Amino acid sequence: MTLTLAELYVRQGLFGRAREIYRRLAEEGNETARQKLAELPSAPAEIAVLQDLLARVQDRRRGR
Repeated sequence: MTLTLAELYVRQGLFGRAREIYRRLAEEGNETARQKLAELPSAPAEIAVLQDLLARVQDRRRGR
């Protein structure tokens, strides 16, 4: 578990995996991990983006 691995997960959009690594490192006293954890998108924000995308896809399908 390293900051580098967590950053790779973030780049891949795997925020849950990154969040878990940052959380563990932060619990061990890693301030950088604590800061990065606070900067990750929140689950409700991610869900809202996905719901908006789904609504747009559904609207397009209805229009066809």
